[in-house]
Amino acid sequence: MQNKFKAFSVIELMLSAALFSIFSVAITVAILQGSSVIQDGVQSEMARQFAMEGIEAVRAIRAQSFDALQNTAGSGLRVNNGKWEFFGGQDGRDGYVRTVSVQPAQRDSDGNIVASGGTDDADLKLATVTVTKNKFSTDLSAYLSRREIIPIVP
Repeated sequence: MQNKFKAFSVIELMLSAALFSIFSVAITVAILQGSSVIQDGVQSEMARQFAMEGIEAVRAIRAQSFDALQNTAGSGLRVNNGKWEFFGGQDGRDGYVRTVSVQPAQRDSDGNIVASGGTDDADLKLATVTVTKNKFSTDLSAYLSRREIIPIVP
């Protein structure tokens, strides 16, 4: 009895190498895309946390003095002598840029808060914190009253 070894032909070897390459590339692409999605989620959450810190800082400024809530189209925040204060045109951390705007809130003739077309309420401000990094942008807003804090749920 003779042992006969069947050898792979060149075409079979090329076909198996091509299939292996295709599957390897597909798996690599899937892993890299999954990693990119995770990275995007991390950056988005960090931007949201930085914006939340901004809202809390504006609330702290309001707690010190409502009159310290100066109207501004764009300002940054910093801690000075243990207290938050508005500073410059924006502030940032780790590539994230935060801009705070404070505007007078408006009310209609029935006393309801309106986005526009009403009269300015001297005792109510709208603070908006915008955080951006690359393609991410997050906005959080809160109404701040001379008497109490009125949250906005996005």
